[in-house]
Order: sequence, then structure tokens, then C-alpha cells
Amino acid sequence: MKFKIINKPSEAVLKIAESVRKIGIEKGFDYTDNDADFVIAIGGDGTLLRAIREGKPIVGVKAGRRGFLMDVPKERIEEVFDRIRSGDFKEEKYILLEGEFNGKKVKAFNEIGVMFDRPEAIQVQAKFGRNEISIEGDGILVSTPQGSSGWSMSITRNLVSKNLEALEIVFVNPIYQPLRSLVIELSPITLKMLNKGYIQTARVVADGEIFSLMKSCEEMTVKPAEEKAILMRFFELDTIRESLWTR
Repeated sequence: MKFKIINKPSEAVLKIAESVRKIGIEKGFDYTDNDADFVIAIGGDGTLLRAIREGKPIVGVKAGRRGFLMDVPKERIEEVFDRIRSGDFKEEKYILLEGEFNGKKVKAFNEIGVMFDRPEAIQVQAKFGRNEISIEGDGILVSTPQGSSGWSMSITRNLVSKNLEALEIVFVNPIYQPLRSLVIELSPITLKMLNKGYIQTARVVADGEIFSLMKSCEEMTVKPAEEKAILMRFFELDTIRESLWTR
């Protein structure tokens, strides 16, 4: 089997990554930068997001300040390689989001949304099924259950169980709107930037990165992707406790 390592670019983590690479080779695995069977992510939340973009099963080794989905202590990596060889692990699948705007698509593990670009409120409308809701404020995010523990929780103070087949629509600093979020069944969502009487610009964001810019009257769709992220599990992980403890 072939493995690839994606790690946090710090001196301490680079040493861990080199040690993991050597252990893997000693255990009879092949190290590669291309076409790996699985990816070992060493670091925290940001490293995990980079690894997910590879589209391969992921082993999460915690070596960052945050990383509530990383279940492997760096001291037990030898055991992990042995268990991969014997098939002694579980696979957890996580919802991915797919956003489409102006003919371009983007995938995200945590959230996709429309956020203000200038220091002024914007009006954003969310449509799903027969439902429609509009807010004026800093924007709207569509979050996965695992994404609810990050940026979304900083806004709502809510946490959605990762086992739910659901999405969270997050209203960011809404004006005159008591509702902070709405949890719905898996469904396509249309986000539209409404016209306040003059043209405004907003940022289309995916996992904390700017994907594009949106102008008034433009819209995008956000829906569950067909594929899911796969994390290989070796140890029990209390994700609710971990997500709160890291804060």
C-alpha cells in the first residue's frame, strides 16, 4: 500500500512527519506524493482540510492546537501502520458540500457561504425546498455537522452532532433577527445577494478561503456533494468534548 503525508509546516511537525515516513517504510508501506492509497494528515484542522482535498481515506495525527477530528496520538503511529495492514480500523464518512457559482464549482468540508466584502451590511436570501428566509447582516453560511464546531459555533454557540444527516444555515450578525441558525435536512440551498438599491459586492467563501466575488442580484447553489470525506478511525474519540475542550 502507498501512503502520502500532509503536515503542518512547522519545524516540530516536520520532524514528526519524517519519523512517520520512516516508520511507514519500515513497516513495508511505500511512500509517494502521487496516487496514494491513504493520506496521513499531521497537524490540526487546517492540515486536515488540505488532506481532504486529496480525495483519499485519511489518518489524522494530532499535532496542532486544534484538531478535534484527529484521533491518532503521534506516539502510536507504529500501531496504526500495523492495524492498517491487518484491516483493524473503522471508516467514518463525513458530508462534503459542493457550491456552484457562475459555472464554477468548489467543494468544502466545513462550510460555504456568502459574506460581506466591505464594512457594510448585505442582504442575503436562502431558499431550500419551499422555504425562503432573508437576513440583513454580515452574510449566511451553510455548514456541515462537523463544520458546526468551527466558524459556525463561534457565531451561533450551537453544535450539531456529526452523526446527523443535516445542514446548518448560519446567519452571521443579523440585524433585527433573533434566529442565529437553522438546522435542516440534506437539501440543495440557493443563496442570493439581494439588491439594496445599489450594487454591492460580497465574498463567496469555502472553508475559510475566498472562492469568488458576488454582486447584488447574483446567486449560487450549495448542496451535499455525491462523494464523502473518509477518515480512518483507530481510537475512540469524543468529538463533542474535543470540540469544546480545544476552546
